[in-house]
Amino acid sequence: MKKVVLVMLIALSAVTMNAQGIKFGVTAGLNFSNWSGDVKDAKMKTGFQAGVVADFALTESFSIAPELLFAQRGTKFEAGDESSTYTLNYLQLPINALYKFSIADDSKLFIFAGPYVGYGLSGTVKEKFDGESDSGDIKFGSGDGKLNPLDFGINAGVGYQYTKFFIKAQYGLGFGNLSNSSKESIKNGSIGISVGYLF
Repeated sequence: MKKVVLVMLIALSAVTMNAQGIKFGVTAGLNFSNWSGDVKDAKMKTGFQAGVVADFALTESFSIAPELLFAQRGTKFEAGDESSTYTLNYLQLPINALYKFSIADDSKLFIFAGPYVGYGLSGTVKEKFDGESDSGDIKFGSGDGKLNPLDFGINAGVGYQYTKFFIKAQYGLGFGNLSNSSKESIKNGSIGISVGYLF
């Protein structure tokens, strides 16, 4: 994982040195996340993400757009009147390659894809059963009863930009195992919708 982060940072540094134009901005939105792997009957839960974004233009149409986000992931389980909702809070670094298509003055469609890495900051689980509610903290770490804090995967999506404003939809596929057990696989997945502004 350290090698993956190092390679991403080196690549980002190379892009920065060769960029023809650099813009910075802010972004925020909703995501609908779920777990896959050795889990049954998991359902999507709604969360949010927000942070900062940069756009390093390499050509008029092609750019690299890293982001630094606070991003929520997780899932929920429901069975009759009982439910459990898991919310995981990550510091996430996606680095996407964008290709933009000009469709009118100041209007562009774009497609993007790229890797991401994330680190678990905190988490909660909320349970409802027999008409009562309870909640607790989720711990990240390497010990029993904790989740692996490191997550990584890929993003891909489409968007629209008008002048300095943009909106995009994306799918994120996690490759990292949240479980510390080699015999169990739990992975993040999400669909997100976000808006942003480039200064």
